[in-house]
Amino acid sequence: MTYRDLRYLRIDVEDLDAAQAFAADVFALMPVERDETRATFRSDARNYALCCARGEGNAVALTVARPEDLDALADRLTAAGYSTTRLSPQACVARQVKQALAVTAPNGVTVELVWRPLTSGWPYHGGRDAGICDFAAVSLCCRDIAANEAFWVKGLGLRVSDYAGDAVFLALDEAHHRIALYPSDRDGLLGASWDVATRDHIMRNWYHFQKLQLPVVAGPGRQPTSGASFVTTRGPGGLLFSYIHGMEKGPQIEARGPRQFADTARSHCAWGSSSTQPEFQGRIEG
Repeated sequence: MTYRDLRYLRIDVEDLDAAQAFAADVFALMPVERDETRATFRSDARNYALCCARGEGNAVALTVARPEDLDALADRLTAAGYSTTRLSPQACVARQVKQALAVTAPNGVTVELVWRPLTSGWPYHGGRDAGICDFAAVSLCCRDIAANEAFWVKGLGLRVSDYAGDAVFLALDEAHHRIALYPSDRDGLLGASWDVATRDHIMRNWYHFQKLQLPVVAGPGRQPTSGASFVTTRGPGGLLFSYIHGMEKGPQIEARGPRQFADTARSHCAWGSSSTQPEFQGRIEG
């Protein structure tokens, strides 16, 4: 299956005002629309990359190229034992897409497969120069890592780029990964990453977190698997928000096949920055 992009992330929040304050004022995403239950934010040419909503559940969206792809995915997922739902016209309008298909991953996160999502003709402008230029990746917590890998690979057709211990990095285009699965004692969303223009922006945003006395959950560091430099803080609903730069891209990733990295903290940060997040600590010391 060929996908056009990782389209958007929807996170379920209790306090919409606090979520908007973090996304716009702290992380420097651009507010787009807001009503009593939803707030959307831009980071690039998409009309939105992040939606904070009350009572709608967590979801990750992938864009397909043709409407026939939705039919093909419905057949493929059904054959693999997963139940799918066509979203109503009203639900598609709310998501700013023409058509959509929804399926629930084994870890409980909804995956929305969308066709013709709305693109903005206006430049992105954040509240400060955080350097954001693209929506990069989503990380998921998985109690049953094998079941979730099977869902994304056999059900949705993504490719495994690398393993770090039992963590799985999944590609849908030429980027090293767009989805990362982490073994965990819980299920659900773990975090999301946004590309920034330079490594210098990683350090600037690190200083920004320190100035605001925000927790630096991971980094500054470099991911050995993808090559991306990163710094991570905690946002709405406990979700990890990361700035990254320099993720490996290109056909050589698929050509060389998945690599196995050790189940250690060093496989999640080559610079040796400590992390309080259990999913990034590995199970083997060293």
